[in-house]
Amino acid sequence: MGRLSSVLLKGLGALVLVAVVLSVVGTIVGIALSLIAAVLSLVLTLAVLSVIALAAVGLLSLFGSDSSAGSGADTPAENRPDPEDRVRSRYVDGDLDDEAFERELERVLDAEDRSTRPGVDGSRTGSPAGERDRLRDR
Repeated sequence: MGRLSSVLLKGLGALVLVAVVLSVVGTIVGIALSLIAAVLSLVLTLAVLSVIALAAVGLLSLFGSDSSAGSGADTPAENRPDPEDRVRSRYVDGDLDDEAFERELERVLDAEDRSTRPGVDGSRTGSPAGERDRLRDR
C-alpha cells in the first residue's frame, strides 16, 4: 500500500466521520424541533379546550335551571311592575273601587316619595288630589 491508498483511506474515513457527525447533529436537531412542536401543540390544545370549557360554563349558567330564577330578587327593576301600575291595573280590573283606589294610590305615592327623596320631609309640593287625578288620567 502506497501513499495514495493511505490518503484515500484517510479521506474515506474522514468522509464517514463527517456523515456520522451530520446524522447525529440532524437527529438532535430533529428531536429538539419535535419537542418544540409538541410543547406548542400542547399549549394550543389547552387554549382551545379552555375556550370550550368556558363556553360550556357560560351556556350552563345562562340556560341552567336555577332555583331562584322564578323569584323577583334577581329580576331587574325595569322588568318588575311599578307599584303605581299595579294599583292602576287593579282599579281597571275592577278589584278596587274609587275610594280604595285613592287610598292605595296615596299609600304607594307616600312610600315612593319617602324612598326616592331621602332628606325631604315627605310633604309634596302638589296636592294629593291633583296627583291622583294626573295618575288616573294616564
